[in-house]
Amino acid sequence: MKTKFLMSFMFIILFIIGCSNEQTVKVTSEDIEKINLKLVEKQELNDGITYTIKLVNDSDYVIKQNNVYLSYPIKTENGSKGNEFKVEAEGNKLNIEPNEKVTLNVFTPFVGMTKPELLVDEPSIEIKGYIEKVDISHSFGKVGGFD
Repeated sequence: MKTKFLMSFMFIILFIIGCSNEQTVKVTSEDIEKINLKLVEKQELNDGITYTIKLVNDSDYVIKQNNVYLSYPIKTENGSKGNEFKVEAEGNKLNIEPNEKVTLNVFTPFVGMTKPELLVDEPSIEIKGYIEKVDISHSFGKVGGFD
């Protein structure tokens, strides 16, 4: 009888633990707008351009993981188009807390660039990442110029 009671009790405990409600995060576009990339410094060198960028998380959520890329749009007859060749920023980190700022660095070498075709004075910045949890339902992305 004690064994049956003990096994029933353990089953109930395991059932309760297994069915515990995991809190779902409802991230909105307004939350994503609170994650910003700001140009701190741009320095042109003989062999390329160095950018210092500040990633600012003013959202209420932890950025669990992210990647930041810089590219130069390509001039076209009708304006410009995106460039698939990107440089990943260095100095990034995991678990960026709300109201935390992270300094990133990007170096874009002139080697291999056809400078007249690229809008070097209008760099495009992109962030892809995850909020609160690393899975597809918590992913976000943002592309544009600097704030």
